Amino acid sequence: MNEEQFWKTALESLLEGKDAVIIVIIQRIGSAPNVPGAKMLVTHDTSIGTVGGGSSEHKLTEQAKNMLKNKNIKVETIFLDHSEGLGEEHSGMICSGSQTFAFILLGKDDISLVEEINAAYSKAIPGILILSNEGMKYESKEQLQKDKIYIKTDSGWEYKENVGLQDHLIVIGGGHVSLALSRIMKTLDFHITILDDRLHLSTMENNSFAHEKYVISFEDIESYVPEGKNVYVTIMTFGHASDELILERLVSKNYRYIGMMASVVKKQQVFTSLEKKGIPEEVLSKVYSPIGLKIKSDTPEEIAVSIAAEIISVRNSYR
Repeated sequence: MNEEQFWKTALESLLEGKDAVIIVIIQRIGSAPNVPGAKMLVTHDTSIGTVGGGSSEHKLTEQAKNMLKNKNIKVETIFLDHSEGLGEEHSGMICSGSQTFAFILLGKDDISLVEEINAAYSKAIPGILILSNEGMKYESKEQLQKDKIYIKTDSGWEYKENVGLQDHLIVIGGGHVSLALSRIMKTLDFHITILDDRLHLSTMENNSFAHEKYVISFEDIESYVPEGKNVYVTIMTFGHASDELILERLVSKNYRYIGMMASVVKKQQVFTSLEKKGIPEEVLSKVYSPIGLKIKSDTPEEIAVSIAAEIISVRNSYR
C-alpha cells in the first residue's frame, strides 16, 4: 500500500467514527526490516500497512490496540532491538539492527489534518508531515531538502518527512505499455500524467490510474513537460517520427530520468538523426534506451515492470 492509499484509508476510518493509531518507523540502525517512514494504521478491528512484519509487528500492533483502548496517551515511542537476546527492548527477531517507532493516536479532532494530507497527494501539493512528542502536524507547500529527518534532543524528539506526490512521471504515449506502466507506478507514489496526440484512444480513456491525461500536439510537447529533479519522462508514442520529435525537444532539458522505448536498431536510427541535427552524443547518452531493465520482456505488462524497475533504481540512487 502506497502513501496516498494509506492516508485515504486513515481518513475513511476517522470519518466512520473509528479512532486509529498510526505507527511510523522514525529511526533505523543497522539491517533492521523496513525503512524510516514505513507506516501501519491500526484500528480496533483491523490494521493495514507494515513496519517490518514478524513478531515485532505483532508486539507493536498490540501496543497500538492498548492505546486505542485506554486513550490516555496521545503519543508514544518504542525502541526495539532485533538482535538475539531477551528483555523488553528485544523484538524476538534476529535480523540484527534496531528501530524506533512512533505511535500517534488519531480521533475525530484530527480529521481536518488528515484531509489536508490527502489533498496533498490528490493534488500533488508538497508538504511536510511533522511527528513529535507533542503530536502530529502538517505544513502545506513546504518541502525538506532531505526526504526524512529524525532529531532527538534532551527535551524530546521530532521526525519530519516530505508529503505529497513529489515524483512526477510523464508518460508520452497512451498505448498498452502506458496503461500497464501507470498501473504499477500508481502504487509507487508517482503523480502520473499521460500525453498523446490521438483522440478517443481506448487504452488512454480506460487508464484510471493516471492523475492527468491530455490529448495534445507533440509540436507543443515542451509546454506539458516541466523540468525538475523529480520529473521522470518516458517516451513511447505510436511512431518513430514522433518519438524522434519529442526526444529532440526534450533531451537537453533537466529531468531525473528520460527514457525512450525502442529496439536497438530504432535507437541507433533516432540517435544518428539527432546527432546530424547538432545534438551532441554526450547529451544523448543520458537517455535510457532501449528503455527498461533487460529482463527479456515481451508483453506490455512485462515491459512495464522493466521500466518501473529502472525508474526505481534511478530514484533510489539519489536517496
